[in-house]
Amino acid sequence: MCLILFAVQPNQKLRLVVAANRDEFYGRPASRVSYWNDYPDILAGRDLQAGGTWLGISKSGRFAAVTNFREDPPEPIPPRSRGELTSDFLRSDCSPETYIGSIKGHADEYRGFNLVLDDGKDTYYYSNRATGLTKLEPGFYGLSNQMLDCDWPKVNGGREALSVLTEQSPDMETLHQGLFGLLGDKGDGSPFSNSFIATAEYGTCAASVLTMSSSGEICFQEQGFLKNGEPEELVSYHLGD
Repeated sequence: MCLILFAVQPNQKLRLVVAANRDEFYGRPASRVSYWNDYPDILAGRDLQAGGTWLGISKSGRFAAVTNFREDPPEPIPPRSRGELTSDFLRSDCSPETYIGSIKGHADEYRGFNLVLDDGKDTYYYSNRATGLTKLEPGFYGLSNQMLDCDWPKVNGGREALSVLTEQSPDMETLHQGLFGLLGDKGDGSPFSNSFIATAEYGTCAASVLTMSSSGEICFQEQGFLKNGEPEELVSYHLGD
């Protein structure tokens, strides 16, 4: 039950703001966010089972993130990993429109997915459970395991809180702290209200906060978590000017 709260060009200073939780079985092997040895321009965590990533950015400012779709598994299970959708985009230099055009013909080879792509100029949303590619206008968005801006409490409430934080935070440090606070929300007990999940076997494995300024400066921070929500060390990267 992953969550991506993000803002596209929310003000003159910021071009992109992202706060995202990756929820997964703790036993699935993955590496923390870092520059990849085989692709040193990519900064992302990595799924060590299938080789892709759930969220990442390149030194040139290309951003990609994916969530799965809440549905009964199709039969037979499609053969390809959704994590390659993000990593392939980060490795490429084509526009989001061209990239989506290249995968539409085999989109049924993946289980249901939501994909957010940004090439440093424009932001797009695509799902293989819908038709068409959507260019996202400046504003605030929420994505979990249904369609973009679905009517789930953590999505609706997260979008509203993201708007307030972006408007009221006096500096980047305060904004990042507030974004991590959003991602740590355990909800009120109602369905789909909790952004953060912590159990013995499954939960939020990584909370990622990323801001990109209008001048191209990027700050990427990740807080990792172990079983039962035990925190790991916070890691930070700065790119650009």
